[in-house]
Amino acid sequence: MDNFNDFLEIQRELLHAQLKVIYRHQQKLPSDKKIKRTSNLIIVEDILQHSAQPLHISKIIEIAQKDYNLALERDSVVSALIKKINAGKIFIRVAPNTFGLKKNT
Repeated sequence: MDNFNDFLEIQRELLHAQLKVIYRHQQKLPSDKKIKRTSNLIIVEDILQHSAQPLHISKIIEIAQKDYNLALERDSVVSALIKKINAGKIFIRVAPNTFGLKKNT
């Protein structure tokens, strides 16, 4: 089971690295060229990974707008984050409307 979890973690890290390259190149393209479909939670996860600390939802939305040119809807993102937290996946809530990434164990 550990080998499978290690495999999944490697795959997640590879996909995350690929997304970073896409985002970096996307910023160099004219603003009318965007990634067709990227989950808001993938972007939130990326923002939290780069922050190295939990962030309030207002700060997450601000960074998404500034760095990804993406306007996130507060209620929608909070709802999606809470669903993931309740399922025990990826995210944690450390304070009201403040979210971080679950530590790998």
